[in-house]
Amino acid sequence: MKKILMAIMALFVCAGMYAQKGEQAAGINLGYGSGSLHKSFKLGLEYKYNITDAIRIAPSFDYFFKDLGTSLWDINANVHYVFNIKSVDGLKVYPLAGLTLLGYSVGDGDTGSSDMDEWFEEEYGEEAASSDSGVKFGGNLGAGIQYPIMENLDLSFEIKYQFVQDFDQVVFHIGAAYKF
Repeated sequence: MKKILMAIMALFVCAGMYAQKGEQAAGINLGYGSGSLHKSFKLGLEYKYNITDAIRIAPSFDYFFKDLGTSLWDINANVHYVFNIKSVDGLKVYPLAGLTLLGYSVGDGDTGSSDMDEWFEEEYGEEAASSDSGVKFGGNLGAGIQYPIMENLDLSFEIKYQFVQDFDQVVFHIGAAYKF
């Protein structure tokens, strides 16, 4: 049993040493989310870490500005599979898949949107309080492209579909990330 535990610990230490060699980047992005209940601009933060040359993890946070009495935020845990396009120096494309945790806040009853008002009444009934907030889990599928404009600075464009009950949406953004 001790030998198995020692082997597992050695594996984690080796994996941690290898993982420290990966490329990292942190960035900011501006975008837009378009769903049936909410459409608005967003501001986001993202961190990228290459586990291998091709596989990258990309946790992020987005805040969607208030629209029709509803505001959203999300925390994402995405994985990118990065393809280097050899014909264009530094260009990379990637499909992405991941999980999302989406928070919503609906305020003051009348949202100004018949779709949102209808959803609110179905979800909480006419006698419900005039505001509500909650959190829902979902998934992400999408793709992106990135291009270096300086040695340590990449520009990117990403589009994804978020599968979240009642809040499905297409989200796209343009971003800049500093590599360190």
